[in-house]
Amino acid sequence: MVYQIVRFITRDPMRKIFAAIFAFGLWIYVAIGNNYTYIKTIKVIYVNLPDSLIVVDSVSNIDVTFSGRGGALFTIWAAPPKAQCDLRGIDPGQTTIASRDLRVPIAYGPLRIDYDRPNIVITVDRKVEQEVAVEVPIKGLPKEGYAINDVRVIDTVRLSGPHTILEQMSEVFTESLSVRNRNTSFEKDLKVVLPSPLLTASRLDVKAIIQIDRTVRKTITNIPLTIVYLPDQRVRSERTTLDTLVIEGTPDRVEGLTINNIGVRIKATKLTSGNYYLPAEIVLPKYIRPVKSVPQKFPLVVY
Repeated sequence: MVYQIVRFITRDPMRKIFAAIFAFGLWIYVAIGNNYTYIKTIKVIYVNLPDSLIVVDSVSNIDVTFSGRGGALFTIWAAPPKAQCDLRGIDPGQTTIASRDLRVPIAYGPLRIDYDRPNIVITVDRKVEQEVAVEVPIKGLPKEGYAINDVRVIDTVRLSGPHTILEQMSEVFTESLSVRNRNTSFEKDLKVVLPSPLLTASRLDVKAIIQIDRTVRKTITNIPLTIVYLPDQRVRSERTTLDTLVIEGTPDRVEGLTINNIGVRIKATKLTSGNYYLPAEIVLPKYIRPVKSVPQKFPLVVY
């Protein structure tokens, strides 16, 4: 039986190959002439947007049903088109665009196009540009007896993006910088971290100069206590000042420090009525740290 099958295949093979190719071609010819339906998710691209505007929220894909001859649908399958949304003359704000107004370029047709939704909604904002400060997050501590005196970024960064985002931004951050066990000043190139993919920066790397110096200590006394509470709360504390605070930092940072530069506060806004014994938050300028405070806790009555 196997011998007969092999003999059939090998006997006059060219004629059999030609017949197979002819049959396949005939099937293709008939298939491309018939009508079919093909559902495809295609990408939506936005064109002709004025340079002064930027898209902040949009539909990236849309499901489309193509109906027509097999030949035209084959081209859709082989090279999926993109739906073009024309934004010429659009105004800032939220805009609803009818799906039928999308343009889907098709090389071979005609085809009927139906969308899974009648409309798409996009939001457009004014594009603005502004210079922002660059802050360097610090992790770790310098070697014992040393502290950061200053961190200075020498490069300027300008951000470009939606007005609604940039109007709330005054600074941008870099990647974290470790100063662990450092005892000398140094320079470092750092990457800028953009908080939104809608923003672009004039540069994504900046040079920072980190100044490190020996530390000194200073004692400040009788710092007023501030209690933060709601209008309908009544709060009382028997102690109204922090008696003693020892701070540590570089001479440039510490020597000119006064009571006016220090905050000692307790937040009582989430407290219910009762008696409490709470630590105060000590707010100090950059690169200065508290070493010791007396008292460490304050009696507080909320009623």
